[in-house]
Amino acid sequence: MVEHILDEAHEPDLPDEGAHPELVTGLSAAEAIERLEQGNRAYLVSHENTGDISPDTVQRLFAEGQAPFACVVTCADSRVVPEHIFMTGLGELFTIRVAGNVVGNMELASVLYAAEHLGTKLVLVLGHTHCGAVEAGMELAAAEDGAPSLPAAIRPLAEAVAAAIGANRDPYEAALLNAQASAAAIEADADIAHLIHDAGLEVHVAIYHTHSGEVEFLASNR
Repeated sequence: MVEHILDEAHEPDLPDEGAHPELVTGLSAAEAIERLEQGNRAYLVSHENTGDISPDTVQRLFAEGQAPFACVVTCADSRVVPEHIFMTGLGELFTIRVAGNVVGNMELASVLYAAEHLGTKLVLVLGHTHCGAVEAGMELAAAEDGAPSLPAAIRPLAEAVAAAIGANRDPYEAALLNAQASAAAIEADADIAHLIHDAGLEVHVAIYHTHSGEVEFLASNR
């Protein structure tokens, strides 16, 4: 059974992702935002996710490739799961998760793949309240000697957040500034900027409120 599944996964004639126009959702950035807003409203009153994860969908996506209607850059926090927050199923969101929703070269490459290769028109940077990475950045920015006790692996993350938030010490404002900085980094990439200018790509920012489940959508970062 396992060998059979692995054999299927390495079929040489799989389609190129994004190569099937009939699969592209056709959603503009504005329509994608509306779809996310509707999904979050449903999430706020639901007890389970109604997104399609059926075997038929698994097989269709395998055979025909993916065409997500939005790319979401968000935190690795276990409470912040875009597929649930927006009530989506398989193949609908291209999700990039990293602590503090910071954006570096790997995240930029992933965003570009979604926008250029898969035709996604919306990139949403989703920050959230009570973010541990933001708190670490605030501690670093507030330290007089600039060197609180941080593990070596965490320090670059905290430094990126500290640079984004500057002197701000309000947790909500810091989370917002951090998300906006990530959106600005995405827009500053030359290839992504080209898609913004010529292909209708938009980059937006939102904040997920961990106490309520509500997503606060903000104006475009442009």
